[in-house]
Amino acid sequence: MSTTVTVYDGATTIGGNKILLEDGEVAVLLDFGTSFDARGRFFEEFLPPRSRAGLVDLMHMGLLPPLRGIYRSDLVDPAGRTWERARRFPHHRELEASAVLLSHAHVDHCGYVSFLDPRIPVVCTAMTAYLVKAIQDAAAHQFEGEMAYAIPKIADEEGTVGSAPPKDFPFVRRPYRVADAVPLDPHDFWNLSPTGDRGRYFPPDRLETAAEVARLPVRFFPVDHSIYGAAAIAVRTSAGWVVYTGDLRRHGRRADLTDAFVAQARALQPVALVCEGTNIDRGPGASEQEAFDAALRAVENARGELVVADFGPRNVERLLAFLEIARRTGRRLVITDKDAYLLRAMHAVDPAIPTPASEPGLVVYRRRLLRPDRWVELVREWFPDQVTASEVGARRGEVILCFSFFDITELIDIDPPGGVWIYSASEPHNEEQLFELSRLRNWLDYFRLRPLGVGDAPSPYHSSGHISGPELVDLIREIAPAQVIPVHTTHPERFADLLGGRPPVRLPRIGVPLTL
Repeated sequence: MSTTVTVYDGATTIGGNKILLEDGEVAVLLDFGTSFDARGRFFEEFLPPRSRAGLVDLMHMGLLPPLRGIYRSDLVDPAGRTWERARRFPHHRELEASAVLLSHAHVDHCGYVSFLDPRIPVVCTAMTAYLVKAIQDAAAHQFEGEMAYAIPKIADEEGTVGSAPPKDFPFVRRPYRVADAVPLDPHDFWNLSPTGDRGRYFPPDRLETAAEVARLPVRFFPVDHSIYGAAAIAVRTSAGWVVYTGDLRRHGRRADLTDAFVAQARALQPVALVCEGTNIDRGPGASEQEAFDAALRAVENARGELVVADFGPRNVERLLAFLEIARRTGRRLVITDKDAYLLRAMHAVDPAIPTPASEPGLVVYRRRLLRPDRWVELVREWFPDQVTASEVGARRGEVILCFSFFDITELIDIDPPGGVWIYSASEPHNEEQLFELSRLRNWLDYFRLRPLGVGDAPSPYHSSGHISGPELVDLIREIAPAQVIPVHTTHPERFADLLGGRPPVRLPRIGVPLTL
């Protein structure tokens, strides 16, 4: 029986991880994320893959692995173009997958689960499962974002794929299985319908636990990352334990989780470590504590002024840091309705996560909307204590406003006479993000908001979600695997340079199996 690891995405890019682990006849996928690098080469916000073409655009342009047998049948065009295009790739093959083992809920790791056969179970931590559902609930509907449940599609006589009628076709729920414990979830958030009473039916689903996949024992280890619920994964194969780091770090407030994982992974004596390397060529940046201290000083120095905290989506650890800063400076933390919805989901898993109902220092910003989505209506029902733009403007010295660039048009309604914008997010990684940062500066100049951390690399107000190069080398040597397979990095060759052959590094090539 042979054991192989095949990397289909993420071999020389940050994100988009799609890794196939096979042991004899059993195949499992380690993550199945959106590759923003590959997608950005051909598509953008106003030029997306055509949903009416189903899988064709994604398959033809190489955004999906050419693996027949793992995808949604309702997205395969009747003319068979999907598989005709797939056969053009040298690594095209037939495949049956037993599960997706999902490390965390960042879209570059889970986004393209949207296209997988809904009969394939997704195994992850309970927090990750709830985050995935909340992210989909509160997103603008698109066929690239159906990670937790899917709208069934049907093709017309011309072969165009479209949504099936709501009356006859309920949502299709993906079978999620949790590797830790099923939450109590007293308000049953897991079965909360994304539509109103007259919308498409949302079949109830019952979460279950999973300790193995197709007779392969599986273990999940919580790790420190910039999103809650992140985990490293180990699978026991006939060749030995294969360990996948997912994304992790050792400089956050929960570094002890990563330390515990390292000790447990070493005890497994893994035959292979599939390892992220986002920051392989970078030294240690600011820790979460250092970013907190810098942001606290900035808020203390902005007495009487509006303070805006701009941090990455779903970075709840940073949100809670600014909540503590608000407490210490006598302010309230004003969060978006999307953040409030996310906190409600997380609270269902971990009651220690605050919500605006349990934490007086949290309040929701009320956007002016003509027709609020279902999830927005629920946020307004759950958390009626909300503040409007005019109230934020009038009490600007009493709040910290959690906005990102995509909320910035609300400044027109708030109309602040200056203030401070604390940029607590990662530096731009591509041209589009540079344009976004340039536009952000234009807005800040117009409203006389002093930018702190905008364009700074590294920023003292941001702590990376990824481990630094020196720390990563130490982590690998502590785990002591028989071999290392780098992923989630633009410089996989640096692993070999820095490790010096101990342990040996095997550089993956897209679609080429590595036998363990």
